[in-house]
Amino acid sequence: MAAVEVRNGYKYYGSKSNPKIVLNQLNMNVMRGSIYGLLGASGCGKTTLLSCLVGQRRLNGGEINVLGVKPGEPGSGVPGSRVGFMPQEIALVEEMTVKETIFYFGRIYGLTDERIREKFKLLKELLQLPPARQMIKQCSGGQQRRLSFACAMIHDPELLILDEPTVGLDPMLREKIWEFLVETTRNSKLAVIITTHYIEEAKQANCIGLMRNGVLLAEDTPTNIMIQFGTQSIEDAFLILSQRQGNEDELAQIMDKSRNQQQQAALPTAVLPTEVIDTHDPGLSLEKPPIPHDEPVNENRKKVFFTTKGRLKALMTKNFVQLFRQPSGIIFMLLFPIIQLSCFYLAIGKTPKNLELGVYSGEVQSYSECFDDNLVTVYDSNDTCKFHKLSCRYIRELGDDVVVRKYYTSESDALRDAKKILTVGYIHFFHNFSESISAVLEDGRHASDGAIDHAELSVHIDMTDQQVAYFIQRKLRDKFASFMSSVVKDCNASEALAQLPVQFQEPIYGSADIEFQQYCAPGVVMTMVFFLATLMTAAVFISERMDGIWDRTLLAGVSATEMLWAHLLTQLIIMSLQSFEVIMYIGLVFDTYNNGDTTTLIGLLTLTAFCGMLFGLFISVFCKSHTEANFVATGAFYPMIILCGLLWPLESMPQFLQDLVMILPFTIPSISARNVIEKGWSITNAKVYNGFLVMAGWTIIFFVLCLIGIRRKA
Repeated sequence: MAAVEVRNGYKYYGSKSNPKIVLNQLNMNVMRGSIYGLLGASGCGKTTLLSCLVGQRRLNGGEINVLGVKPGEPGSGVPGSRVGFMPQEIALVEEMTVKETIFYFGRIYGLTDERIREKFKLLKELLQLPPARQMIKQCSGGQQRRLSFACAMIHDPELLILDEPTVGLDPMLREKIWEFLVETTRNSKLAVIITTHYIEEAKQANCIGLMRNGVLLAEDTPTNIMIQFGTQSIEDAFLILSQRQGNEDELAQIMDKSRNQQQQAALPTAVLPTEVIDTHDPGLSLEKPPIPHDEPVNENRKKVFFTTKGRLKALMTKNFVQLFRQPSGIIFMLLFPIIQLSCFYLAIGKTPKNLELGVYSGEVQSYSECFDDNLVTVYDSNDTCKFHKLSCRYIRELGDDVVVRKYYTSESDALRDAKKILTVGYIHFFHNFSESISAVLEDGRHASDGAIDHAELSVHIDMTDQQVAYFIQRKLRDKFASFMSSVVKDCNASEALAQLPVQFQEPIYGSADIEFQQYCAPGVVMTMVFFLATLMTAAVFISERMDGIWDRTLLAGVSATEMLWAHLLTQLIIMSLQSFEVIMYIGLVFDTYNNGDTTTLIGLLTLTAFCGMLFGLFISVFCKSHTEANFVATGAFYPMIILCGLLWPLESMPQFLQDLVMILPFTIPSISARNVIEKGWSITNAKVYNGFLVMAGWTIIFFVLCLIGIRRKA
């Protein structure tokens, strides 16, 4: 009839050579249909003992039997539906309502929805639970503790383990809970193990175990405990035990003397008999034939791939509730990608505007004549093409879309303002600019050196801001090429086009005026999706572990693998929607072209986000806090961004570094995305599907590492 038997339980932390002993040859007996009060000071090993009883931890030595089986054995129901566990912390999801919380644990334990409703109605009346639609974070501490107790009782367990269940409750409710436990154990085979700081309330237990330094020094009825220590209350007996921590011999004499007195006197009929066990008997063994445990069959216990229907529904509901009821979750999932993409497309890759550029032309007396509608710059004279003040024609064509022209009457004035950074630089037309161009067009390579030099556009730019200088140079070069083409066309001198310094031909792929933004966009979008998924997943898992939700769900019989798969399915749905949202947003709002298949891009982005989610899970498994996880994520972010070719061409790197960065998660996938967008290639092309292969490879690596880490910690 024993519900729990522990023999010579030994547990330590640290190394074998220098162990920190938590349980030291502990022996314990808990009978079915009884309440066992486990008392002891903080740090004496109570919580460790309870975690071993439910299979969360394993002993280093000794044996445990719980409900006739060894905890943790497949099909034993421990941890699982045979045990109800209420941890010392609340360990509930703050974003869920009272009703959702009850249904979460009920479904995990395999109850039907109808049965959960019946139990909820009974427990709500007994424990004075808050309204069904009230969220956990809006409940008081006492209300949360009562709800936590209800979650441990929802499935009618055979063994109920309560770690400080009455802390923060008013005396009337504490008394009501004890009455419920006493009545339930009296009329059933339910065994209850309870730890409490309210020592006197433990008098209502059938048996009490006094624990110190990992050893169970006393295990008997409350009456016999008081007799052993010669006190009138359990609290006084516990005080004596605590005060004599350094005197093991004195405690042993008290225990031996009380045992001798009990053997000579008859036990009162009102006291529940307790089996007296010689803890030093080497012949004791817990080897008993295992008791088979069959789960009842219902709809929620039907298998769905890796788990049951009820557990899958409970876990995924919890995951979605946690995301959608947190403002930060909505921002990260839906709004944050939009905000980031808007910032990128509005701020990066656009041509700078309103840059003041000095203009000095030696062939113009007054710049107003350049804008005279009657000014003729190209005309025929004796069947010969003549040029007149061509600098004015270039000035007009230059426009004010990129640079704001500032005119000077001398080159020295233009240079002075440029040195004072009043302008970004200046352009200089020589006094014989038009004549020099005419000579170059007529004589070609035979033109004089002076004519060639003076026919050029002389540009002086502040190169300290290289990005601004690049845009200005590009603008001036393109306008000069356009200017020369129009001049030659007006002269009907098409053969002279070969003399132009720059010739623009039709590009093989893309556009001749492709912007830096279009080049960077694939890498920016992929890195953004990856690290958003990383941060969101790491935050969720670490929060669940720190709040105790992870451990409590494991103790309910859900495996770490089931929880991992439920999160993967949840995130896969979210990432698919997020990838679709990103592609549609940049296409419709910013008119970003795509020459390839949109479905291919969405698939690659979804795989990238999925890989990022697993990277976040990997971080959360091996990091203990949000701060540590943020350090790791940030430390990984910048090297990947710098080395993936997003900011600078890969060809500029040393060869060994080029070979190394090819295996990073973003390098080849970014190239694949660019090949789809710019070249229109399909997934059948090796330069596209290799990006999928690289990302899938990293996904598998992170998944395997996560499984290894979770199982080691479980």
